[in-house]
Amino acid sequence: MPWFNADDKMHGHPKVRTAGLEAIGLWVVCGTYCTDYLTDGQVPSWYVLSWPKGKHLADKLVKTGFWEHAPDGYQFLSWDEYQRTKEKVLEDRAKGRQRLADWRATKKHGQ
Repeated sequence: MPWFNADDKMHGHPKVRTAGLEAIGLWVVCGTYCTDYLTDGQVPSWYVLSWPKGKHLADKLVKTGFWEHAPDGYQFLSWDEYQRTKEKVLEDRAKGRQRLADWRATKKHGQ
């Protein structure tokens, strides 16, 4: 199961203070969206616009260096440096399925 990582020191980072609490809230919610749907940090415009003041807050995230503009939305900067990519999540899931299959085969044969 993928999860969204947030640095436990970000509470004191000047970029966070400059972006503001509402913008960082959007950043976190969009991060969990990207993690859930394995978008590799691509945030669709429609999702941003579905939140109150979404466009304004997204502009703050771009201005403070959390995001950049992307076709049809926004892109988290350095996503693959701090988050697991879609490729890695799918690889981990495949390994997990194989481990489970191996365990079940062993259990079935009484070993």
